[in-house]
Amino acid sequence: MRSWRKFILAFALYVALVLDGSLALFLHQFMTYGDAACLIMPIGMMLIALFDDLNGKEIWLALGAGIVADVYFFGIVGVYTVILPVVTWLLQKSARFLPEVFWARLLAVLVGVMIVCVYNWIILSVVGIIAVPLKTMLFSLLPTLAWSFIFVILSYSIWGRLARNHPFMINLDNYQH
Repeated sequence: MRSWRKFILAFALYVALVLDGSLALFLHQFMTYGDAACLIMPIGMMLIALFDDLNGKEIWLALGAGIVADVYFFGIVGVYTVILPVVTWLLQKSARFLPEVFWARLLAVLVGVMIVCVYNWIILSVVGIIAVPLKTMLFSLLPTLAWSFIFVILSYSIWGRLARNHPFMINLDNYQH
């Protein structure tokens, strides 16, 4: 049972992915104003990267989460598979220079959300899956950031506790006396 503790973050990200899809379904009438996106799982991955910036294995967690999210949301592999590891890596590198306070991490996550949204729009537009004008995408960023702000506030302590107590692929029993 102890070996499964190394994968608690992966399981939590899967639960966040399912919650992401469920909330998008049930909150769509509130999120359609401004075409906001529901990004609970990417926000979770970003917070994990900020809390545990020295664990390089979380890049692989982001890659796996990206593949599962792509299959779950888009039916193709490539959108989240690329952007989640890149944003995770960027946030891990920048976390070393950011103060370890809520507001700094909140701003870093909101910048990460903007990067994810713009990247998704670029890739899905180039491939021809969507035909959303740039102006519409830019206007959708503000409501997406507002929802992301709410999701960060609601889940910040959960992701922090999970990242500290159950780092991905690290057996903490080796460090206990």
